[in-house]
Amino acid sequence: MFKKGSIILVLLLFTLSVPGQQSMFKALFMFNFAKYIEWPTSSNQTEFVIGIYGNDDITPELKKLAAARKINSKSIVVVNVKNPSEAANANIFYIPSSKSGDIEKVTSFFKGKSTLIVTDKNGLCSKGASINYVTQDGKMKFEISKTNITKHNLKVDSKLISLGIETK
Repeated sequence: MFKKGSIILVLLLFTLSVPGQQSMFKALFMFNFAKYIEWPTSSNQTEFVIGIYGNDDITPELKKLAAARKINSKSIVVVNVKNPSEAANANIFYIPSSKSGDIEKVTSFFKGKSTLIVTDKNGLCSKGASINYVTQDGKMKFEISKTNITKHNLKVDSKLISLGIETK
């Protein structure tokens, strides 16, 4: 009986830790996306801003990374917002799956702005997202839309496209 209880406890702990690990991997992916994206040089921003739409488990992971790293020699600021306009100068704007119904509102707000829109629900690249997290065969991957990235006045390195699943 003790052995069975121990196995259940271990499985329960493993299940509880998986979302945290996914958030950590998503945050690491996001930092790596930034390495392969070229933002316009005309931007006079002194900070690299990552906007998170609502509350999500990725926020603490991004803040940990932001405290220890820089992107394009800029300090990183991670902000949670209730409305896209609260992060109007975001370099990256993340829409978690819980807010995916607002994709059109977000893409409309950032239309023509140099913002990389990253999402977390299947099919959102077809609705305007630049990069979308997906899980295939139990592994976290990402879809990438060069067309949507270009619409935001950004340039993407072909290496990033080859690492992801390109969508049209």
